[in-house]
This record gives sequence, C-alpha cells and structure tokens, in this order.
Amino acid sequence: MPTSISKRAALSLLLVSQIALLAGCGRQPYWDQILTATVSDDERTIIAEMIIGPPKADGTSCYEVTNKEFEESATRVRIAVQLRNNCAPVFPWQEEIHTMEGYPLKVEFRLKAPLAERRITDKLSGEPVTVTDG
Repeated sequence: MPTSISKRAALSLLLVSQIALLAGCGRQPYWDQILTATVSDDERTIIAEMIIGPPKADGTSCYEVTNKEFEESATRVRIAVQLRNNCAPVFPWQEEIHTMEGYPLKVEFRLKAPLAERRITDKLSGEPVTVTDG
C-alpha cells in the first residue's frame, strides 16, 4: 500500500511540474523586428517603431519592453527590441485572439555619436530599417 501511495504522489508531482513548466511558455520575451524609425534633428536619438496588438480593456498596453540593444559602428547602427506580451495565454493550448489591427509602440535609443551617413539596421534580421520623417 505505501508503494502505491508514493507512486501516485510521484506521478502527481510530475504532472504539477509539467504544468508549471508549460505555464511559462506563453509569455516568453521575444525579439521583434523593427521596420521603421525616426531620427531626431540632432541625429542622436532614434525612435524605433513596432506594430503590436490591441491594448487591454483599460487602455493599457499588453506589451512590455524587456530589453533593448544597439551597436554603433562607423557605417551603421544596429538596433533591437525585446518584448513580452503579458496578455498572451499562459498555457499553449489556450487560444489567443488575433486581430488585423495594429498599434504603434515606440522605443527610444540614444546614440553616442550623431547618425550622420550611417545606416540603421535591425540587429536580429540584418535588414535595413526605413527612416521616416517624424
């Protein structure tokens, strides 16, 4: 009898640990691709713009910037933004609602030197970022 109880307890513990492991999958940070940016008049600030999902019912954003990185060289500035969707389902089997509506999220990068003739590229994809008038 005690062996049967310890097997059940072990199986229950295994099941609980697997559920806890899966629960962390739904809201993992991810590096988002940056397609457009604006540059300040003094060319020392880049405002990267990403398109994110809709806000929560209270108007606050579901998305959180968890990290941002940039590298400056003589010929280019590489930028990257890591986000987390705090409204994403916690468990992988839960359905996430997707809409065709996109909302802008702006993230600022302060350069050490003016941009001048350097190109801005997405650090993750290596693709050029389109600079728009801001």
